[in-house]
Amino acid sequence: MLSEPEFLVSRDGTSIAYWRMGEGDTALLYTNGFATSHFYWWEIFKRFDGRMAQITWDLKGHGRSGPAHDLKACTIPDSADDLVRVLDACGVEKAVLLGFSLGSQIILETYRLFPDRVAALVPVLGTYERPFDQLFHPKIGQVAYSVFGKLAPPAADTWLKLTHHALTSPYAHQMSQFSGMIGSNINKATMAPFYEHFEDIDGPTWAAMGLACQEHSAKDMLPTIDVPTLIVAGGRDVFTPSRMSMHMERVIPDAKMLFLPNATHAGLMEYPGLIGEAIDKFLENL
Repeated sequence: MLSEPEFLVSRDGTSIAYWRMGEGDTALLYTNGFATSHFYWWEIFKRFDGRMAQITWDLKGHGRSGPAHDLKACTIPDSADDLVRVLDACGVEKAVLLGFSLGSQIILETYRLFPDRVAALVPVLGTYERPFDQLFHPKIGQVAYSVFGKLAPPAADTWLKLTHHALTSPYAHQMSQFSGMIGSNINKATMAPFYEHFEDIDGPTWAAMGLACQEHSAKDMLPTIDVPTLIVAGGRDVFTPSRMSMHMERVIPDAKMLFLPNATHAGLMEYPGLIGEAIDKFLENL
């Protein structure tokens, strides 16, 4: 479905890859998560193919985008600026912003900085602040962030190579299912693009982005959101516990939520039909 990407230059000079598909009065812009690319959205792309304009892009250091020219430009506000540059490059004034995982923080920050460019928000399996605090368990997350902060920056490329090797080993998929990181209803072939993608990530950019997302919070501006918002939450998501999504639903005026009791952090691949249907109904009411 996706052809070769187009490219733009970010504020710090990084090459950002983006794709645009279809036409229509409504534009959907998809923002990926940490260490992911557009493969998580495949089934959603298919659902809306030919019905409306769709745009997606790769974060700095991920997929087809280049390594960050300036590691200090890997903050959530910088990514929000990249997102708006993608809209500009596509000639789109306003779009429905969908964000997976870390992408949820980015689309919320985009609303803070560029509210006139946002028609609606769809945070999917993502939080509004400090994601490491919620990883598995608050105490585990804090320890994980402490280790990440000390070891990831100088050894990021090594970490990613080891992760890629581990995820592509014969039993990695079964272990991921056993640990609850992904659901039992998702096969190895579906997850393969995620496992393989670790080979393409730029280590220093990845580390800088991981540190930056932990310093970000959009909690203060959630009550000010006045565009339609649909929140997607997973009951078995160990990376973004559903309580974070439930807080967003409570404080964002008139927010709607799709709660999938058995969805893990890979819910976009596990339940694309239910998520796509909810997005479809949400868009009908815009």
